[in-house]
Amino acid sequence: MPEPKWKRFERVIHDIHSQLAPQGAAVKLDDRIIGTESGVQRQIDVSIRVNVAGYNILIVIECKDQGRPIDVTELGAFASLAKDVNANKGVIISSSGYTEAALNLAKARAIDVRTYVDTESTDWRSEVSIPVLLKRIRLGKVSFSFGSVPGYPFALGTSRSVPEIETYLPDGAPGGTIRSLLARKWNDKQIPYTPGQHNVVLAEHVVVPVGSTDAHMRIGATVIVERCYYLGPLPIKVVGLRDEQTGSLWVKEFSTDLIEPAKIEKGELPGWAQLPNIDDLSIRPVITLNYVDIQRESIDEPD
Repeated sequence: MPEPKWKRFERVIHDIHSQLAPQGAAVKLDDRIIGTESGVQRQIDVSIRVNVAGYNILIVIECKDQGRPIDVTELGAFASLAKDVNANKGVIISSSGYTEAALNLAKARAIDVRTYVDTESTDWRSEVSIPVLLKRIRLGKVSFSFGSVPGYPFALGTSRSVPEIETYLPDGAPGGTIRSLLARKWNDKQIPYTPGQHNVVLAEHVVVPVGSTDAHMRIGATVIVERCYYLGPLPIKVVGLRDEQTGSLWVKEFSTDLIEPAKIEKGELPGWAQLPNIDDLSIRPVITLNYVDIQRESIDEPD
């Protein structure tokens, strides 16, 4: 006969605490403890006994796998049980959350209330995400400057888009377009990634055909480096417990879903928003990631 779902839930909670408990702790499933007030044997779903600095600590855990939130009556009954067995800490763990009244009573009675979260389970599947802050560094406005190279002719035509002007080295080898010169400097971190205005030399000496003339020139650029901020929820894969009083997760490990900056920047992912600044964040991000845009060397390269 298959094991009942509620019993499997208790076993899952026992296994989680066996992993999280400190070395030397005794984590027991389906314990029995004589009540100091009632004088009768009380059933405990999961107990944890550990010695800290010579003091014996008892933690009792109640597991509730039901299709509705735990109410104030159930919370009160467990608080009474925890007191009867003289537990140092009582913890109740639900698969379906708690009513507001139950949370209020838990706070008053110093009972920890947690909810089991499992993003992969078929029996207790839940969706979990964490707030993530993305800090994007990008190249904003750009202006170019052109100067002569001493001892060489200098001229500049106006029939072409400046970024697409082809350059050559003094020995005749291709030097790339002005766009590619700028992209290489940026991608090779030769332009500071700090926000603000920066001046950079793209080429000290290149040759640009202007009609029948080979114009020798020095090319520079003034660039504006910008920082953008995006805040949003990132789904995670996790098995653990969520503390309903603090919002924190108690887990051994977790992994995140894929982060797709391109979709976030275009506003294609729900819940994500660009922020004007991060001075007044109302949500504390769990993860902060910095990333830098890669500049295309050719207009034909995909984004």
